This record gives sequence, structure tokens and C-alpha cells, in this order.
Amino acid sequence: MPEYYLVPKRAVRAWPWLGRSVQWLEARLFQAVFWLLDRLSPERASAWGAALFGWLGPYSDKARKADINLSIAFPDKTGAWRRQQVRGIFRSLGKSAGELIKLGQIWREHEERLEFEVSPAARAALKSDKGAVFVTAHIGPWQLTNLVSLHMDLEISTIYAPESNAALRKQMLMLRESFGVKLIPSDAGARPLLRELNAGRCIGMAMDTRLDSGVLIPFFGREALTNTTAARLALKTGSALLPIRAERLGKARYRVTVYDPVAVPEAGDTDARALAMTEAVHHHFEQWIGEQPDQWICLKRRWPKAHKL
Repeated sequence: MPEYYLVPKRAVRAWPWLGRSVQWLEARLFQAVFWLLDRLSPERASAWGAALFGWLGPYSDKARKADINLSIAFPDKTGAWRRQQVRGIFRSLGKSAGELIKLGQIWREHEERLEFEVSPAARAALKSDKGAVFVTAHIGPWQLTNLVSLHMDLEISTIYAPESNAALRKQMLMLRESFGVKLIPSDAGARPLLRELNAGRCIGMAMDTRLDSGVLIPFFGREALTNTTAARLALKTGSALLPIRAERLGKARYRVTVYDPVAVPEAGDTDARALAMTEAVHHHFEQWIGEQPDQWICLKRRWPKAHKL
């Protein structure tokens, strides 16, 4: 079932023709927004995107899922606090839209707009011929993490999920390709990822969303179906598993941080070691989200329905 922003899924199930109409309308709406943001400076594109998405988003079906995720991650917080964070989440999504559209200018002006912090251990790992697996979460300007490829002259293939809205798919693909990275569809399987790593190249993936075929691993103290592919690829190829985060510093300025490689457990079989490494990645995500819950783009259900509060 495709994802829709403007109507609940149950309405689409009842009237399939409504789904097609909504996809057409959503595509025209997003294309108009992208056209407008492309004509603004990065500062204005980010601000206008935040204002528009922050105004419309809380009324969408996605807002309910974000509220549920926040209620599980932060059970001691009030409903009023969650509503405030949900509005911030949509504002952050709008900023991300502006940042994606203005990516070329952001990079051209990188000396004024970007700073990079790469840990010495990560820098040493990237000098090897084993490649690396970069992992991040959908928080803040997460799409800008790929700019580390230009900063460090790396070849990075990024895993992406094609848009469910066919009318938007080609345009979003073109925008993502502007990062200067190779794109690999999320349904392509492990073979192309192994090929990249075995050739000494890098791959990147955001892995904070639910994977129905994943493994139950604690996330904010509650078990969540989680993708362990990144850790398994690192173990199989000897590549470093590198958490990477992008942050907003204000006025279209950003920082990209590459952390120390995740430690590889000495004991245990592959499953046990992959699980331990993924838990370590979760600790990074929990810290980032705890610092900026209003920038965590959690618009799909993260935990099993049994955890709904």
C-alpha cells in the first residue's frame, strides 16, 4: 500500500480511485513547492519549507504516527509536548526539502556553510582498502551526510527507497543523484552492496525505520524490528561501520560528524555480533533523537502495535 499524506489509508482502501487522484494532487503540490524553493536562497528555502510543512503536516495522517512514536520513545512526556514536537518534525521535514533542492548551492558555498568533523579512528578506517558502511538516522538534515563523499573524495553508494508516488519518483531520483553518489534501490538485495564494499568503495544507509523482516532489538527500551544489514555487511567484508550525523547550525549552516567505528565483538557467532553492533548504533540514534526530538522524521510506525500507548 503506497503512503499518502493528504488522506487516511482507510479511505484509499475503500475508494481506490481516490488514491490515484490523491497521488496526482500530491505530485502537483510537491512539484509546485519544489519549483518555488528552487528560486530562493538556501536560507529562505529552508524557512519557507519549514513554514509550509509545519502548517499542513500536523493535519495529515502522518502526524498520528509521529505522535505514537514519540509516546513510546518518551513515555513521560505530555500530549501537549508531543504535539509541539510533531509540529517541529514537519518543520524539519520542510527544511529538508529546501536543503535537498538547494544542495548544489550549499556545496558550492561549502566553505561558508559546511563543517566536517571526522574522528581520527574513522579517518584511518577510510584510508584502508576495505571501504566503509555509513549509517545514519532520519534526523535533522540527514540527507547532507552524503556530502562527506565530496569532502573526503570517497565513492559512496546510497541505499534509497523509491517514492511510492510514481508521479514524483523521477523528480526525487534526480534530486538525490545531485549528491554525487550512486543510488541503489532498497529492494536490490545484498549482492550490489557486497560488490561495492569488496571493491573498496563505501555504502550509506539510514536505518532507524522499521523493517518487517528485521530482528527485534531494543530502541528507547522497547523492542523494535530493526535492519541488521549494515552490521552484517561490515562483518562479512571487514569494512568499518561508521555512524554519521548531520546537524543544523542555523542560517543554512551545517555540521557533518563521522564517529568512531562501531567496535566488532570478539566473541559470538555472526548473528550475535551483528545484533551487538546494531545495538551500539541504536545508542547513537537514541542520543541524537533525545537531543532533538523535534527533528526526528518518524512518520512511519517504528515499534510493533503492541507497544502503542
